[in-house]
Amino acid sequence: MKKIINKFVIVLMATFFVSCEKKLDLVPLDNISEEVFFKAPDDFRFWANQYYGSLTLVYVSNTEDWADLTTGSGGNSVSRGEHQVSDYSNTWSGNYRLIRNANILIEKYEEAGDEHKSSVQQFAGEAYFFRGWAYFNLVVAFGDVPLINESLDTSSEAVFSARSDRKEVIKQAISDLNMAADLCSVESSLTATDKGRISQGAALAYKSRVALFEGTWQKFHNGSDSEDFLGQAMDAADKVISSDEYELFYHPAELGDYSYKYLFMLDKVKTNPSSFTKADNKESILKRAYDADLRESPRQAASLVGEKTPTRKMADMYLCLDGLPINQSALFGGKDGLTTEFKDRDYRMMNTFQIPGERYHSSAQAIWNKDWSNPDDPLRGYTYTVEFGARTITGYSTFKFNPEVELPVGVDYPVIRYAEVLLNYIEAVYEKEGAVSDAELNRSINLTRERGGLPALTNAFILSNSLSIREEIRRERAVELFYEGFRYNDLRRWKTAETEIPNDLLGVKYLGTEWETHEWTAGFAGNFDAEGYILMESAAQRTFDPEKHYLFPLPRRELQLNENLVQNPKW
Repeated sequence: MKKIINKFVIVLMATFFVSCEKKLDLVPLDNISEEVFFKAPDDFRFWANQYYGSLTLVYVSNTEDWADLTTGSGGNSVSRGEHQVSDYSNTWSGNYRLIRNANILIEKYEEAGDEHKSSVQQFAGEAYFFRGWAYFNLVVAFGDVPLINESLDTSSEAVFSARSDRKEVIKQAISDLNMAADLCSVESSLTATDKGRISQGAALAYKSRVALFEGTWQKFHNGSDSEDFLGQAMDAADKVISSDEYELFYHPAELGDYSYKYLFMLDKVKTNPSSFTKADNKESILKRAYDADLRESPRQAASLVGEKTPTRKMADMYLCLDGLPINQSALFGGKDGLTTEFKDRDYRMMNTFQIPGERYHSSAQAIWNKDWSNPDDPLRGYTYTVEFGARTITGYSTFKFNPEVELPVGVDYPVIRYAEVLLNYIEAVYEKEGAVSDAELNRSINLTRERGGLPALTNAFILSNSLSIREEIRRERAVELFYEGFRYNDLRRWKTAETEIPNDLLGVKYLGTEWETHEWTAGFAGNFDAEGYILMESAAQRTFDPEKHYLFPLPRRELQLNENLVQNPKW
């Protein structure tokens, strides 16, 4: 079959990036066949541009509420175990569409002469990256899936392929990411026009995510080859760390204790007490790029409508500044007051949670914008007064990803951060070796802890305080990557979803505290547990069947179209 490329699609792909392309040597036809297309380097560029639309904005994803650290008004069917087989799944169809489009470019690259390949190898690398990206998405959702590495038409027998073993699909994804790392440029060599495209570091960083996921899945789900996958995760993360291409956004001299806060607000205009802009962000390895003048960032209003508000479990995860959990630290201020539990805690708590009575700024209303010529103006911003049903449903509220300057904004959203790579590395080391050295801790987890104001984690500290290195690594991951779409899949790969999800979903401690009597919060007519915490959902309402819910069901439509596909267990 002739594959016809609509002119509108070409224009859409060409304008995907916010920077303008200077050389648009397109054939002026309404429809362009493959015999005409893929003849010039820019053709490969334009085709590759379409892949970037698949980079998800995880902060708006419903998957946050599927787990245990956030909740929205009304709950959701996944955390209740009530989700059903659907007729259609965009996860399935969207990722196979991406695979097909990647296969087309890869085939054209392989057909090109050697003298031509060097000019388009970056875009071939991007095709390999996104094919690996898509296969990983499919495995995470469905487990075994068909493995198809050729562009198909409706007459191809491979259209009706059976499901391949998940390990083989992951091995293909890792192979694709290795190819991407070989073909793509290092971050520092990307031109200003190409910033935001896939780099060698992005391919290796994503490989560390993929290999860690499968390594821990195989380890905790009684699989095989876990050590091989974990070793590949270690190696990929180590290469990113050793490249010196990336670093945490950490500027205590200029930003005090608030580097973590301002990381998620960087724009090309002033958004912090210093003059740091997006150009100063070397923590971002892969991002969804926006520009206020050319492609406005999607707006974050979650903190104002009571959606995805933090739970008690998330609040309790933040350590005290002595590095100890709240149930072990003498620094913990208790929960009798509206603000007492925020005292002497990991800086990332106050960089993420709104503290009752404190002043905050937002893009939502002009009067709430921060005026950096007079940042302490008492007439600007708003006081977090704890409005149940409005800004929170648990008593906790987050302002992460919420810019403080006037609309429109051009804030970029992280897809892969260097902080994740550091945590991928230390988890892979521990799960593979069963132990970690202080030197390994210092080059990874202690860097993110330092930004949070915490002391270095050492083996001696773990031993003397009867802590678990595994639990501290997992705690750090939950805190550092909070609200970025990781938690549900982390619980699944650790095989702890069956114990962590079906529990009471709680908010602040209300009964017997200042919350019960304060003018902002008195008279709250909610449900409470035996200890006086706000009860959002009881354990009886939350179900996770370990024989069923670790995988999602294949869509009914695909089963009807392909009789070689078999549904996942118990669906």
